[in-house]
Amino acid sequence: MNVKIKALVLGIAIACLSVGAQAWTIHASFDEGEVGAVADKANDGFHGAGGQSTYSNEQKLKNNSARISIREGETGYGSWGGEFMFPERVYKGSTIWFLVHIYMPEDFDHHSYGEGNRLKFLRIQTLSATGSNHGYNDLYYDQKGAGQPYKWIYEGESRWVNVGSSENPPQKEAWQSYEMAVTLDNVPVSEGGSAKVRIWKNGLLLKEILDRKTLREADDYSNRALLFTYWNGGAPQDQHMYVDEITITVEEPVNADAHGNPHIGGLLKYRPVMAGD
Repeated sequence: MNVKIKALVLGIAIACLSVGAQAWTIHASFDEGEVGAVADKANDGFHGAGGQSTYSNEQKLKNNSARISIREGETGYGSWGGEFMFPERVYKGSTIWFLVHIYMPEDFDHHSYGEGNRLKFLRIQTLSATGSNHGYNDLYYDQKGAGQPYKWIYEGESRWVNVGSSENPPQKEAWQSYEMAVTLDNVPVSEGGSAKVRIWKNGLLLKEILDRKTLREADDYSNRALLFTYWNGGAPQDQHMYVDEITITVEEPVNADAHGNPHIGGLLKYRPVMAGD
């Protein structure tokens, strides 16, 4: 094969790789299903693990929402919250943005009272090249009485990070948005890599994490995100809440926060908790 032909073949190969590059967005609006029906394994809802998630119009941001529920003592896997399967594997160097809007009734208890006393919330799984679990990038609700409302960890490294303050705890009887952006790498930004995590509440950046890895190995990947799905220690009571307008994407959002960081942004703006709230 002469030099010109080799160059042409190489150019075509590069073009094909560019066309096949990741560019996808998952949007769960919960607007298409019949109220009361299970909002799982549907085009506009969860992709699985959402057996007790139903379409609802009781509290909503747009047309409908999802009512997610759990019974006292249950850990809830397969029924509490749900999961989203990515259309393509996501590898080192890519960023996953994960946005959810939630509404907690006044009597909702978001605390865990066993198995570490923290409640799993936003979760992005990582896997080895052969498909073995290498841990989740997890945002938790922290222990009751903790000095901060949230905690983050990559299970493949097991080093906790405090997130938030007394100004931005979970609020009841109000819609809130939470967003987590995870750039995948086995080397953090602080060590010359690209692994970083940003977490927002109602558009306000709560934490930027630059000194933690988000993959265990360089050839690891991610293929799904989960909302709740497991209540550590079992739920403290029968209860429910609502979720709506969930977006997961690897396409860089056009919106930016006050620091210029790209984020989806959601439908809500930050308002600090005031005395008496």
